[in-house]
Amino acid sequence: MLLLAILLWPLNSFGQDTCFSEEVAGQMVVALEQAKITVLQLETQSGSSIELQSQVDILKGTIKLMEEQITVYKNLQDMQAKMSVAKDQLHEQELKAAKPTFWGNMQKYIVGGGIGAAVTAAIILLL
Repeated sequence: MLLLAILLWPLNSFGQDTCFSEEVAGQMVVALEQAKITVLQLETQSGSSIELQSQVDILKGTIKLMEEQITVYKNLQDMQAKMSVAKDQLHEQELKAAKPTFWGNMQKYIVGGGIGAAVTAAIILLL
């Protein structure tokens, strides 16, 4: 009998305690839909944020590699400058070695003069 009374009791009466007007219900539906959209946007932005963070990490790695390349190029430039100075010094030494000195010229002239005098003396004796 209790079961029959529960079944026959109008269930509508419980629903009337928590009824909303159409405006309020519409606002609630709109608010719920906006909440779903906001959650989707947050998920999308979270994915974008993760992607941007990975791009930032890649760019930081690229910057580090470029800084290392700059250091290598600076070292290479310093080595080339040192090699250039060494080549210049070597060329100067070669020029000094190739230039005849005063005593070297004198030696050539004395030897040439001696040979010339000997040839002249030999020609005079033969005639």
